Amino acid sequence: MYFSNREAEIIFLLLRHEAGLTREDLSKNLNVSRRTIYRELSSLESTLARVQIQLIKQQNRYRLVGEPSALKKLQQQITTAEHPEYFDVHRRQSAETCRLLLRDQVITMKQLATEFGVSVPTISQDLTAIETILTDYRLQLLRKKAQGVQVTGKESNLRRVLSGVLNSEINEYEFFEYLEQHSLSVTETEYSSRYFINLLDPNLLATSYQAIQKYQRQSFSQFSDSQLQQLVIVLTISAMRIAAHQTLNELKHVDKNELFKYQQVAIDIFNQFPAPIRDHVNLLELEFLALQIQGMSFALPKNVLLENYDLALSYQIRELVQNVSTAFKWDFRQDDQLFTDLMAHLAAALKRSHSQLPELNNPVLQRIKTEYAQLYKIVAQALATVFPQVEFIDSEVAYVVIHFASSYEKRVKRSSLSALVVCANGIGTAKILETRLRKNIPELTKIHVSRVADLNHLDPNQYDIVLSTIVLPGFPLNYKMISPLLLGSEIKEITEYLQTYYGKVETKPAPPQPQLNERAHDFKAAYEAMKTANDILERITVQSIDNQTQDLLGTLGQITTSLTGVILTEPQRIAEKLLARMQQAPVGIPNSPLALIHTTDSSIKRPFFSIYDLSTTLTITAMDGQTIGLSRVLLMLGPEKMTFAENSLMGKISGSIIESDLNLAIYKTGSQQIVYQLISSLFLDEIKYLNQQSIEKGDLE
Repeated sequence: MYFSNREAEIIFLLLRHEAGLTREDLSKNLNVSRRTIYRELSSLESTLARVQIQLIKQQNRYRLVGEPSALKKLQQQITTAEHPEYFDVHRRQSAETCRLLLRDQVITMKQLATEFGVSVPTISQDLTAIETILTDYRLQLLRKKAQGVQVTGKESNLRRVLSGVLNSEINEYEFFEYLEQHSLSVTETEYSSRYFINLLDPNLLATSYQAIQKYQRQSFSQFSDSQLQQLVIVLTISAMRIAAHQTLNELKHVDKNELFKYQQVAIDIFNQFPAPIRDHVNLLELEFLALQIQGMSFALPKNVLLENYDLALSYQIRELVQNVSTAFKWDFRQDDQLFTDLMAHLAAALKRSHSQLPELNNPVLQRIKTEYAQLYKIVAQALATVFPQVEFIDSEVAYVVIHFASSYEKRVKRSSLSALVVCANGIGTAKILETRLRKNIPELTKIHVSRVADLNHLDPNQYDIVLSTIVLPGFPLNYKMISPLLLGSEIKEITEYLQTYYGKVETKPAPPQPQLNERAHDFKAAYEAMKTANDILERITVQSIDNQTQDLLGTLGQITTSLTGVILTEPQRIAEKLLARMQQAPVGIPNSPLALIHTTDSSIKRPFFSIYDLSTTLTITAMDGQTIGLSRVLLMLGPEKMTFAENSLMGKISGSIIESDLNLAIYKTGSQQIVYQLISSLFLDEIKYLNQQSIEKGDLE
């Protein structure tokens, strides 16, 4: 018999008070409303009847009545670690989903009802809810009259849903504890992952973990706990399906060229498995695992001049930020870090859009939707507008919202106590939590955010307080559970705790003044940045060229030839490289006559930016895939290796083009003087920022 956590708590209280308890007593003990207690008692009455126990009400008191043996058995089930897993409705539906996906044959609803200790009508309601998730991943729930139910669909989709449900329901702390100790030492609670972990073949799970551990340092060092857990689960499920002779026979949306380097990792991982698995791994199995690895580990180059920099995506990110800023009435465009974070996140999200796993019952994402309801709605609409060909699932939208929410909440303060924060949800969630901690609890000076997998390498006793976004069963010290959004009640509780145990916190003394050699280093860095900026500014021109008799390559050749000597040494090769870059990825600015044409090369001597007006319009492809008439070329060139300052300054130019309508208008029609004024203003802001970063880094060190 399965009970939800609250049902189990009610039973436990009634067993302890044989004379019975009123609804008010239960409400006070469980800290819930009387209406909730009434609803739970109504549900519990029919559930207990199936084990020959009555829930009766006499003189406004509820008590349990039944044979002594039945009551004793119920008490043992509730108070020992051997009782079945507590399931609320959502976890039960997740368990039922796994049960259906792991069974290749028809199963009756009566079998499911018996297994999960509920009625057949309840199972029928659960199946209706489950069907929505299955449909999203193109799986069908077949109801066969007089036979039962069965899930059908592509093997790849079945694995994605099964892996996603398991990953959502398994607690990271318990998962890694099980993998390290091959057992769960904690008593089952409403958070226990025992049921879901036990669905995985223990031998294949151990092999999967060992195989991935072997490559963790060299290939997966940047993965969060959740990502590592997800990868182990996906690999285990794949091995289990291969062992059951359910191999993949179709896999769509695969870019074999991009997957090549991840396939080698997949081959090495599968080579760690025993022959019965290893010998049945086909190319599609390798591609499926490679897709999962690619979606987690995709990294985006930050230099706009690099050949694999996605200029089209950068345009779309700018458009996304613009749309959200307008609708939310908050200017996110000034936050360069937000742009960088969104570039990295969405580049990976778009890569994994065809291998995305469902994420169920995630309280963090649910709270994001609640706490930032307006922002969530706006971001979801903006994503649909900017990326019309991509279908973002709810959890992916929520992760994008986290980046905007982090930008919105950004305000760093300093204080003088330390905190260890355990966060298994990845860098975006950790960032918003750290930002809110610094903003709302100024007593905390040092905030160390740790993954669960790294806890063994830390001494939690070194911190004044330990906070965690997940349950840590068996953790040796007291810790406080918090939300990544840090609710008002949580802020108050933490503040009161710190005041109680540490009293009034003294102000942190001012940092010592930097030594002369440090000042000299800062001056040299600032001087180099200003010298680079001045060198670029002095060469900015807006000039006209006659290309009436030339095609695109000829036009580019004419431009690069004019730069021979001071800027570059091989004009024709650079022209051909520029053309190849344009053919590889569109560089036209949508709804404009502009194109940002750019490259780096060893024959280019220094960073260079200028504008060229064409006498004859040329037809090219814009970043949105539409054709435009090119009449003004924005040319950006750089050496193969550039300094940090050079990268930052050139990136400032490219980022400014579509940053605002005014900037775009200046680049469209502005004279040399106006363009010079705009870029010099951008450079001044960037140099100030770089200098401030250098100062803050020195303070922290």
